[in-house]
Amino acid sequence: MMKSGKALALCLLLALVLACSSEKKQDFAAANAAKDYYDCLIVGRFAEFVNGMNFPNAIPAGYRSQLEDNARMFVHEQERSHQGLSAVRVVNCVNDSAHTAANALLMLCYADSTVEQVVVPMVKRDGRWYMK
Repeated sequence: MMKSGKALALCLLLALVLACSSEKKQDFAAANAAKDYYDCLIVGRFAEFVNGMNFPNAIPAGYRSQLEDNARMFVHEQERSHQGLSAVRVVNCVNDSAHTAANALLMLCYADSTVEQVVVPMVKRDGRWYMK
């Protein structure tokens, strides 16, 4: 009787370990990509920020230039309002079941010590995450 009790306890312990180890890890790839794109704004790499936008086909040079100007104006506005963007942190990432779309939750940290949480919709294309 004692041996079967130990065997049962061992089986339960093994089942518990397997259940815990098979839990899915949260996928932060989309959020990390979004953070990388926003980090480009901090250092003035506006073209790289625009490259992170989901444009499956080539866009006209004039439109790309306007998007870069918009990013530059956003940064200028943040400098005027909050003394600039100082850091970007990943808060969370919510992926769809197929892992082809996600909402990246980022914390924008400003030099004046204020913070703002933003949701960046992301889409995966050709194995890479882009901002919608």
